[in-house]
Amino acid sequence: MLKLEAEGAQIRMSTQPTGEHRPPLLAMPDKHPAALRVAVSKIKPGVLKHFDEHWESAMTKAREEYSLLPGRAFTEHWWMWVAIYRNPALAERFEECERIVAEAEDSAERRDAAAELSRILALAAAEAEGS
Repeated sequence: MLKLEAEGAQIRMSTQPTGEHRPPLLAMPDKHPAALRVAVSKIKPGVLKHFDEHWESAMTKAREEYSLLPGRAFTEHWWMWVAIYRNPALAERFEECERIVAEAEDSAERRDAAAELSRILALAAAEAEGS
């Protein structure tokens, strides 16, 4: 199992088990909008309005462009959202890093937080694929 270990403002990935590891709130759903909607409703019901608005926007764009890509992008986005937010500690750190990137005045701090966001996304994707 992969985990993140804090090292100051840095986080590194490790494959060593930890006693503090908590299992995810739920298993990864299928990469299908209906399954993702159910997962979002269980993880953070207040986000469903945004999920539905994003779905409508993606489907409108798909019809206008005669393309499947907006639907695929929607599905990938929400699949990663579930991969992160099904782990509350990971989600909390993800949001903190987003806040730092948006608000910090120090460019080195913003870069470190952006790099950590990338590592969190990679970790969440690896754990989700292994589910």
